[in-house]
Amino acid sequence: MRDRDAEFAQREQISREKLLTRLKQTLQEADDVLANFDLENLLEKYHIQGFDISALEATLHVVEHFSMHTGQIILLTKLSAKADLEFYDFTGSAPVPKWKRER
Repeated sequence: MRDRDAEFAQREQISREKLLTRLKQTLQEADDVLANFDLENLLEKYHIQGFDISALEATLHVVEHFSMHTGQIILLTKLSAKADLEFYDFTGSAPVPKWKRER
């Protein structure tokens, strides 16, 4: 459950650690919901924010929305840092996502 008004009214700076903890917790909760979702209900209609949409439509919308905000964060970070964020390692024969490298 969300308190959208509080989310948008929040003005205090949130530490990096706290923000990452919140993001990871939210993603885990979403993953749990999707893992336990009955696929028989995928096309069932739900009333969400004034619209009647299927569970599939709602899921795709949330993925798109999250992706859009991720892109905004990446762009603003690049502009602020004035640097490539180096998400990929191009030193080998094929680009390797740095978040997938063995540690």
